[in-house]
Amino acid sequence: PHGLNSRRSLLVSARRMFTGIVEEMGTVIDLEERDDMVLWDGSKGKGTELTVKGPVSMDGAYLGCSICVSGVCLTATELDFDSKQFKVGLAPETLRRTYLGSLKAGDTVNLERASEIGGRNSGHFVQGHVD
Repeated sequence: PHGLNSRRSLLVSARRMFTGIVEEMGTVIDLEERDDMVLWDGSKGKGTELTVKGPVSMDGAYLGCSICVSGVCLTATELDFDSKQFKVGLAPETLRRTYLGSLKAGDTVNLERASEIGGRNSGHFVQGHVD
């Protein structure tokens, strides 16, 4: 895995990575299976949506940004700045490989915003991103 393609991949993904340093504990608001989720290709279908309250994570958030939820990089699909809540879709593979599908309202999760080059990293060196 140490070829030109993996180096190119690392350089492309280096714009948004995570330090592994938890910024806050978020609260699960809801985990819902839906039949009307907008899927990656724009169509609507069945899916699972997680809603989390995380005031720190909402600072600087934008639609489509990456937020790490208990070690899992997820994409913000909806933002509610008034209630400090965000929603993310959970892919079937994410549900198979993580515990996120077993979360319930009131559970706490570790949250971390994506780091930026020259941004916050608490003095740690970030070397890569696992996809």
